[in-house]
Amino acid sequence: MSSYAATAARASFNRSRTTNLILLLITAIVSLVLAEQVAAGWLALGDRANISRREFNLTEIVVIAGAGLWGLYALWTGLSLLRQRESYGIREYFDDSGSRPTNLSFTTAVLGATGVICLLIAVQVATGWLALGDRVNISRRELNFLEIGTILLGLFWSGLCLRTVLGIVRRERPSWSWAQWGLFISALTGGIILLSGVFDIPGMIPRGGTIADNPATALLLAAPGLIILLSTLVSYRLITQDYGDPMVQKSISGSVGERARARDISSARLPAGQSIRNQLAKSPGAGAIIGFVALFVFFSVATDLFLQPQSLAGALTNNITRGIIAIGATMLMISGEFDLSVGSLLGIGGLTFIGLITAQLTFGLLLAMLSIPVTCWVIGAFVDGRSARGLIVGVGWYAFVLVAGTATGWQLPPLDPVISAVGAMLVCIGFGYMNGFLLIRTGIPSFIVTLSTLLMLRGIPLVLIAGGKTLRYVDYYNEPPFISISRILLIVVAVVFIGGLGLIGQSVIRGLWTGFRNRVDNYDRNPSDFRTLALIFHGMYLSALVVIVVGAIFLMAGTILDQISQLGQGSTFLQISFFDILNGRIGSLPLIGEISREINLRIGVFWWLVLVVIFQFVLQQTRYGNATFAVGGNAGAARAQGINVNRIKISNYMLVAVLVGVAALLDAARLQSIDALRGTGLELEVIAATVIGGALLSGGYGSIIGALLGVFIFGMMQTGLVLIGVDARLFDAIIGAIILMAVVINSWSRRIKT
Repeated sequence: MSSYAATAARASFNRSRTTNLILLLITAIVSLVLAEQVAAGWLALGDRANISRREFNLTEIVVIAGAGLWGLYALWTGLSLLRQRESYGIREYFDDSGSRPTNLSFTTAVLGATGVICLLIAVQVATGWLALGDRVNISRRELNFLEIGTILLGLFWSGLCLRTVLGIVRRERPSWSWAQWGLFISALTGGIILLSGVFDIPGMIPRGGTIADNPATALLLAAPGLIILLSTLVSYRLITQDYGDPMVQKSISGSVGERARARDISSARLPAGQSIRNQLAKSPGAGAIIGFVALFVFFSVATDLFLQPQSLAGALTNNITRGIIAIGATMLMISGEFDLSVGSLLGIGGLTFIGLITAQLTFGLLLAMLSIPVTCWVIGAFVDGRSARGLIVGVGWYAFVLVAGTATGWQLPPLDPVISAVGAMLVCIGFGYMNGFLLIRTGIPSFIVTLSTLLMLRGIPLVLIAGGKTLRYVDYYNEPPFISISRILLIVVAVVFIGGLGLIGQSVIRGLWTGFRNRVDNYDRNPSDFRTLALIFHGMYLSALVVIVVGAIFLMAGTILDQISQLGQGSTFLQISFFDILNGRIGSLPLIGEISREINLRIGVFWWLVLVVIFQFVLQQTRYGNATFAVGGNAGAARAQGINVNRIKISNYMLVAVLVGVAALLDAARLQSIDALRGTGLELEVIAATVIGGALLSGGYGSIIGALLGVFIFGMMQTGLVLIGVDARLFDAIIGAIILMAVVINSWSRRIKT
């Protein structure tokens, strides 16, 4: 190693050692103070009935001994680190060329203590001494889902930590990697426990008081999480210090081949933190992933109400519209454009649907809206100088539309809800085509084009629903619109479902099977310390997916055969409210049973998630998705490859309009009304969700899953801020800060990737 490299390595080691010493010192102080407070009687633990202040119960004795010894051990470890000069000696230990260093002993002690604590928690929950969740009308011998999950997780994590300790004692090199991940996850757990304790402190302080009025209780709530966090964090730093040194040295001073292999980190052993950063760098929605996890953990520990089924169901239901539109907005943004008119178009779609059902739209107005694509075609034919016949037909059609819209006042009768829904979808598609047409024909930026259509489309409901009125279905009918579902239609839908599921399933399963075979064939050549675990999880994921796909196809096939056998009993299978089909409340779920009326979970959530799966497949597994990425990344290069750029952009505008139409139907079915301002401001919320999800305004980058997480973040913010008592007026400011942070994280991840 060169003198410069040696000096840099020594300086890095000294900085790391200083940080570790500070962490160990804080750990020792907190542990010793906790032991002193319990020993002095200022902090009472456990059952204190009939026990004087000078006597201690078993819980207090254990805390005094454990915290005191741990504080002294942390101090001793810190003193040992002061004697280290260049390396912690962990690599030499696993190479069988050195004794076990003190810092590795501390790491082993942390892992061992974690394993024992997890095992004790699992035993306490299993024996009924530690109750979790709702225990109303549940005997002590029975366990709820939370307790079963805690027992399984505790046993798993205990076994992992204790097995890692055994591997370290035996100098098994894979235990070095396992220890890193165990400590990393344990540090995150300690942070969550600390955060939970901090949020519980205000509830233990008298009204108008401060922490100084009850410092012992504040210490009790914060100390356990802080000790776990600091102990695992310093252990993680100690055990990862020497992990990548040889690679760094060879990348600086090795041979040409060694330097090339050192720069190739695809198969290198990396610390847990670096591995996570590399994986996030591969995802367009890195900011959304980090934000989603952070906010979910924050609100979960900040208030017990956040994880209640009512809160989670409300967060999902209230974001159905935003989530469905975000799918199309992401596709459009990846292709390099965006649409500001989605909010106004949502109002148009809902108005058309409710208006046709209640007979509040004239024939001329409906025809005028449906004629938008033909009008655009007429303009295009005139500009391009196409055949006179097409121009004459287009002009004649548009003249007829104008006459019908102005000279007649034909009032449409109440239409069937299915026909009304189709009419609303066609109107939305027409306006979507108009956006794409104006963008391509005029060359005006999409911001100006869609800003113009936003204002124009907003004027339609403002005129038709004037005076702040609301068009409500219940003002005209007492019962919802019922439709009859025939057995033949059910058979056709089941056949289409089987075909679609088979197409998507075979593509995904074939890819997973290829990956599984590659893992098996390259198992002996795979240097990863987690190759066995990765192979097991890959096989489990593949098996579960096969079972789900085959089971769904089997159920659909059984449905088809059952309905065919009952065709002789009548063609009608079911009569149901059309509103319930679109976005009715879910009354029960498999494996869960009946859902309380207080839980407002809508079937629209199911349609939303189905659309996410479909369009994620389209974006990642089809030629159209590849073309969308190519157009947004470099339109000139896409044209050179034979991609019709204009067609892709217009198609994506129409796709956005289709999804806006779907969202409008679900929104109208839930509220059964429409007002002139429906959808106002929705366009910025959708764009914000897609940006948080990793999409670039310049195009060429993004994902549907990222947009889904972006919408989830919106939902969590809306629900969580209310539950913790934050002023609702701060919502927009906080969302703005989250957008900024998500963009910064996404930019950082792209720099790492490149």
